[in-house]
Amino acid sequence: MKRHLLKFVLLVSTLGFTTIAGASDRWETLRAINWVENPTNQTHVGRFGELGPYQFRPATWRMHTDKPFRQAIDRTVADEVAVKHYEWIKRTFEQAGIEPNAFNIAMAWNCGVDAVLSGRAPSVSYNYAERVSNLVQTLKERVQPAVAEESRSTERREQLIIEERSDEQVRFRILQDTPRFVLAATE
Repeated sequence: MKRHLLKFVLLVSTLGFTTIAGASDRWETLRAINWVENPTNQTHVGRFGELGPYQFRPATWRMHTDKPFRQAIDRTVADEVAVKHYEWIKRTFEQAGIEPNAFNIAMAWNCGVDAVLSGRAPSVSYNYAERVSNLVQTLKERVQPAVAEESRSTERREQLIIEERSDEQVRFRILQDTPRFVLAATE
């Protein structure tokens, strides 16, 4: 009964989260995984041997790099390995015919690709993946207004009335709108 329920939940989650994880989704997904895995940026080894912003375990770390595991706390190195691991999970899902969306990638990040492919992901991994997916959606919603505003600013710049005088002493441009600045939060 429990096994059928997990398969059903996996199927529903796959259908419910249909955004394919492309290059733009990778940033949001990895950022959300970081926030769920290590929100306070702890640098000590966890109870299962995990380390760093993405809480890599030694075996996962060794899959993608020859660098010493202690470098998992170095954000630059951890980001490189996280991208490799994300892309590996994504390729594995694509080859298996599973949609590589944020939910499925997060679930695999938490309990392993084999557990997801076999439909034997524990409920705690489902909850984890749900939290990551919600954060990804929030990140996308934050980015959308900033992108839209940047697009409007570009259009506004193209519509500026530019007047240039050929007098040797005076050359200026008259702006129709005052400049607008958009602040976007980054990592």
